[in-house]
Amino acid sequence: MLDLIVLAGGKGTRLRTVLPDMPKVLAPINGKPFLDIILAFINRYISIKKVILAVGYKSEMIIKRYKNCQQYGFDILFSQERQLLGTGGAIKKALAISDTEQVLVMNGDTFVEIDIGDLVRLHKKNNASITIALKETDDAARYGSVQIDDNKRVVFFGEKEAGNVRGLINAGVYLINKGLFDNVESGRVFSFEKEMLPELVGGNVYGYVVHGRFIDIGVPSTYDMAQEYLKEYSDR
Repeated sequence: MLDLIVLAGGKGTRLRTVLPDMPKVLAPINGKPFLDIILAFINRYISIKKVILAVGYKSEMIIKRYKNCQQYGFDILFSQERQLLGTGGAIKKALAISDTEQVLVMNGDTFVEIDIGDLVRLHKKNNASITIALKETDDAARYGSVQIDDNKRVVFFGEKEAGNVRGLINAGVYLINKGLFDNVESGRVFSFEKEMLPELVGGNVYGYVVHGRFIDIGVPSTYDMAQEYLKEYSDR
């Protein structure tokens, strides 16, 4: 069994021009909330029995929609931040209500077509402390590139920069060992991607390259693209 944490607490500042009064995860894709699309995709994996929504900004809107939700094969719980904790702090807080030793973590503003069963197998095979979903793109500079060696071990996290560079990027899905956060102070505000991941390079950090669809809706241009790109999923 595997618990899933969905990071759904951000303010979505860059989307304010198109979504002034709504958290990003509820952004409509052809009339359907983006988070509905993520949860429906996850629902195909019977190994996931608990989904923890790490909520903060306008959390009441998210809780209202998904509280007592019965349409999925997993329970939905909420880890509510009174003060925004950043992605790292949000994971730490949500882990307190997780029951599994390995936990899947996903960004709530990103859709990734990923074989979770394959991800879990690779994680266990490598005895990894964290396995990160990676996606090859022509726009790696926008996200910050990730480099792996021949054994798929992560050896470098690059900074965001200008220009079009083909390479691997962090796709925003992680399989982590819960103990990774044991020494993190509760209530600490920090970025998992910027502050914690670079410190783990050289340890048992592996990459899992995905070949399916990938899109984040964090800026107006990609949010507009998602309407067509995810039409197959939003029509279900």
